[in-house]
Amino acid sequence: MEIVVRRMYCALLLGVALPVQAITFQTRMEEVEWTVEGDQFECRMAQPVSGYGQAVFVRRAGERPVFQLEATSNLMQPGQAQLFNDPPPWRHNLRASVLGAALVENGPVTLRASQQQAGQMLAGLASGMHPTIQRAAWASAVESVRVVVSSVGYQQAWTEFQTCAGGLLPLNFDQVSRSVVSFASGGSRLTDEAKALLDTALVYIKADEDIGVIQLDGHSDNLGDRLTNRELSRQRALAVRDYLMEQGVEEDLFTMRFHGESYPVATNASNSGRQQNRRVTLRLEKN
Repeated sequence: MEIVVRRMYCALLLGVALPVQAITFQTRMEEVEWTVEGDQFECRMAQPVSGYGQAVFVRRAGERPVFQLEATSNLMQPGQAQLFNDPPPWRHNLRASVLGAALVENGPVTLRASQQQAGQMLAGLASGMHPTIQRAAWASAVESVRVVVSSVGYQQAWTEFQTCAGGLLPLNFDQVSRSVVSFASGGSRLTDEAKALLDTALVYIKADEDIGVIQLDGHSDNLGDRLTNRELSRQRALAVRDYLMEQGVEEDLFTMRFHGESYPVATNASNSGRQQNRRVTLRLEKN
């Protein structure tokens, strides 16, 4: 690898035209290794890529896996990279499949691929294919950089990754922080559906010791007068707080605001819009 890169730079300095070719970063087959680590919040399955960094599949609680490329030495230009599932040299009966594009950026995480692309990569690895990322090199418009993820040893790593995923919480921090508890018209009683939502959020709240604030914002639709609606939004926020406290959440974690009808998220001209506006939003902040 060093010889290829050194030759490329020397040729550029001398003004010699280079043929279109790829600088390939790939770990030798006998040196490929996977590592799997994680906790109840996130699982990571990583493969070091010689000379480049590492390829990582990340699965957060409540989500499907995504793929990211982490660079210690990145020669790719920022911009759209192409993703492929390439067959290994000894699988002549297989053809490469294009997985689309993903953005190369500066920084330690060079590229992030979508959940759909990560799923296609994982399926490719399971069938013996090598997920490959290709992008133009920094040093030359006619040279490209290829990073290849090997399928060697994948099945054992996948088994460990699945075991880790089985211990993940049902939701992650971002998902809990988007929780919206709905209420019936004119009411502040928690429905069974609302309690089920809060029970799921509770699993995360109790697991994450770094949570320092639980922000509750009460809202109403515009039926009735403003003072009544503000009081109704207060009663709704209190209902959520009291339920969480009954399940063991400390009172000093809560901050509450009561907005009445001031901040609708949908039109109050329809039943469905008013239903969306009768709500308490839950936000988390970490210490």
